[in-house]
Formats: sequence, C-alpha cells, structure tokens
Amino acid sequence: MRRRTKIIATLGPSSENLISSLKDKVDIFRVNLAHGDTESHSKYFELIKTQAPTSSILVDLPGPKLRVGDIGKVELRAGQEILFSMNEGIVVQEPLFYRSVRPGSEILLADGIIKVRVTEVSNDQVKAIVETSGILTSRKGINIPDMVLETGLTDNDFRLMDEALSLGADYIGLSFVLSENDVIKAKSKIQGRAWVISKIEKSQAVQRLFRIVEESDGVMVARGDLGVEIGLENLPYIQRKIIRTSKLLGKPVILATQVLESMVNSPLPSRAEVIDVANSVYQGVDAIMLSDETAAGHYPVEAVQYLDEIITSSEDKVKPLRPSPMRSPDDAIAYAALSLSELSRSDFIAVHSRSGMSVIRVSRLRPKATILAFTPDPSVARKLKLCWGVVPLSIEENVGDLNELVSILDKKCRELGVKGNVVMVAGDPKMESGRTNLLKLHSIDSSLYP
Repeated sequence: MRRRTKIIATLGPSSENLISSLKDKVDIFRVNLAHGDTESHSKYFELIKTQAPTSSILVDLPGPKLRVGDIGKVELRAGQEILFSMNEGIVVQEPLFYRSVRPGSEILLADGIIKVRVTEVSNDQVKAIVETSGILTSRKGINIPDMVLETGLTDNDFRLMDEALSLGADYIGLSFVLSENDVIKAKSKIQGRAWVISKIEKSQAVQRLFRIVEESDGVMVARGDLGVEIGLENLPYIQRKIIRTSKLLGKPVILATQVLESMVNSPLPSRAEVIDVANSVYQGVDAIMLSDETAAGHYPVEAVQYLDEIITSSEDKVKPLRPSPMRSPDDAIAYAALSLSELSRSDFIAVHSRSGMSVIRVSRLRPKATILAFTPDPSVARKLKLCWGVVPLSIEENVGDLNELVSILDKKCRELGVKGNVVMVAGDPKMESGRTNLLKLHSIDSSLYP
C-alpha cells in the first residue's frame, strides 16, 4: 500500500551527506533559515536539487525568535543568580529581549526545560534567579510567556523570503504568526510563487486560528514553542483543534517537533513516540516532520525508516477522521468522487488541475483510493507533494476540451499500469482555473480511448 501521510525531513550536518539514502522515503526536505547563512542555504538547495530532484523543499523563516548566543554548555542550578547581556554571562544579542522583560517576568529557556525569574532590568542587561535547573547550550530558544508582539514578521524575514524564492523554495514557513495579517503580508510579497505555511506556536495565534488557517496555504502544529506558550497540559487539545480546523478548511496540516526525539541519540524510538505518531495519523495530518532527528541526530536514516514504518502500519489499520463536505458546487464534485470511488471499488481517483485546488478538495476528504494529480504546471505539482494521498504527475499544458482531456488522462493512467475503474475529476479547460465540473467513472479495460 502506498503511504498517504507525507514525510518531511530537516537537512542539517547529520544528513547533508545522506540525501541519496533518504530521498526514497522523504517527500519534502526542510531547510531552516534560522541557522547558517546565504552560502550554506544555497549549498543545501543545490544538494537537494541534484541528489533528490523529485523532492520538494520547505524553508522556515526565523521570525522574532529569541535565542541565546554562543555560550558553549552552561549548567544552571536552582537559586543561582545569572546575567543576560550582549557580551557576557548568558549572551543574548537581540535588543527585543531587553525591551520585552521587566522585574518579575518569567523566562523559559530550551523549550521550557529551564525557568528563570527576572529581578533587575536595564537597557542591555537583565539579572535573574534560576528557578528550574538544567543544562543550557548555544542557540537554544528563549520564550517570554507574557511578551506581546505587534507582528510575527521581521525585516530579516522579508529578506530571507527573497532568498528562498530565488533558490526555488516550494513552501515558506512563517514562524510565530500572530494573526491573519502576517499571512496576508507574506502572501502579498510571495505572489503565489510558493505556498505559505503558518506555524502555530503563539497563544495569540491560537486565538485567531480560524482566520489564520483560512488565509494560509498550509499550517504547521509547531509543538515546541506552542507547548511553552500555552502550557504542556493544554497542548494535546490545541493540537487536535489545529488539525480539525485545517481539515475543515481544506488546508494541508503538518505535525512537527519532538516526533521521534529519542532517536537523536538512540537507534530506536520510544513507545510513547510511536503511539504519538500513530495518533497523529489517525487524526489525519497531511505530513509529519522530523527536525533534530535528521538535522543533528546520530541516526537520521533510521529515524526516517521508523517514521515510514509507523505511518504505513497505522494507515493500514485505522481510517483517518474525515471532515464533513463543504457546501459548494466544486466540493460537491469532490464528495461525489469520493462516494463513486468507494461504491465502484476504484483504486484511483485521477484529478486534472491547473491550480491544484481540485486536488486539495479531494485530498481533504481522505479517500481510500490513491489520488493521481495531473497538472500542467511543474510548480503546482511540487507543492501538491504536501497533500495527503496525492501522487503529483505532469501532463500536457494545452488541452482543447473535456473529450481530449479524458483521452489524455486515460493514456497517462495506462502508462502508469492502472487497470479497471478510475474516477476522473476535472474542470473544463475552457473554464477559469480552480473550478471543477467533470466527474466520470472511467474503465481502462474497455476504454474507447486507446
């Protein structure tokens, strides 16, 4: 059985020389622009394009993320007084940090593992008392739960958007989205050249969730900072809410952060991690992303292999939750295609789409049949790799009418070795892009289109 839930793997020092070993199971490679420079980013893009040319590429923008500087490895003990400054103690070089805290503020370090309480604040120094012990290393994240931001996009993000687009990114992940306004600004800049993926990791974003998802091309459940922001005890419910909202609105949703975290240092995942992945598959996520496991872990190939096996086994046993159909003519065709494929026992739904919207409508309903997505636009095909159950394929660009389109789809299905009943979904080539008005139960064996 073809795996329907997609795998995203973050490229990093541990995996940059293993792309050829990962490409058969990785649908999308991720490049985190919060690390490295233009030269290293270009290097990663070149490696992916030469060694895994059929894989798509997701980039992450850093957003207004606060991080400690190069401090090596520091042990912090409860009751200890520490100093944050630009050049000594716990080095933090972002001026936003010093503007965002006041005496009494809580600061969470390294995904909330270490907690400190601010005692004194000056223009470029902050003194604090450690409340929860832990080991702090370079470049770890800083969270200030009561910090209120006006925008999740920075000047550096806009600069990196240009860089990502010039390198050929298929998806651009917006970190620390606060409202739909951040998404609208980014899409205005990107102009459809890449899909905008909104990372939900701030409590402000949870409050504006529906509108953010509505404006986005896709969504990521970024559990690291989100868990720190809303409290770990609230994370399972909010994760389900984000997935449910994304599926309701027909937007691809990615699960991320500490998916197989133990495999950074172990060749085997923990039992809890296996169950977490399986539950995410049951909830119907479109993709699951590995971060440190492949970027900096000791077992990147094994991590991808285990994730592939867990997803495949889970999909084979439990059907993902299916959202209710939306009330529109285009979605009515998609829902009818779902019913037709199941009642006719068709193993494939062939969808012709110029914009990708017809494919997304069918994918949203989580059919048992494999979705063959035929599109004349290579950039659309690359984006559709993110969608659940979708196999993107290229097709001729100039199609005169529906009869010619059916003939072409028949030929392409035969080339793929498809036999028996195939449900065909498409829009009249003479109509505007994004519309769907054709539904046909087509028999390859007795086709009139040799």
